Amino acid sequence: MNERYPFGTFRTVKMPAWQIAVIGALAAALVISLAVFATAVFLFAFPAILAIDWFYRWRRRRMRPSAPEPAPRETVITTDYEVLPPDPANEERR
Repeated sequence: MNERYPFGTFRTVKMPAWQIAVIGALAAALVISLAVFATAVFLFAFPAILAIDWFYRWRRRRMRPSAPEPAPRETVITTDYEVLPPDPANEERR
């Protein structure tokens, strides 16, 4: 620890300018290639999704019956009920 760097000393790496340029060019190439890949995926996937949606809507319209279907009937569930006598242990709760 010294006065110039109070948190301890650290070592800097000196690199030639050509290495810095190569690293910068590789980073720029990576960013550009990722942008091109994302654009290509969008340009291929978006029209495909639109075509699938159009086909689904077209098939659904052709298969739809001309007369509306009747509303579903209510279902009545029947059962037997048994009335139990009052429990003396629970009488004081009332």
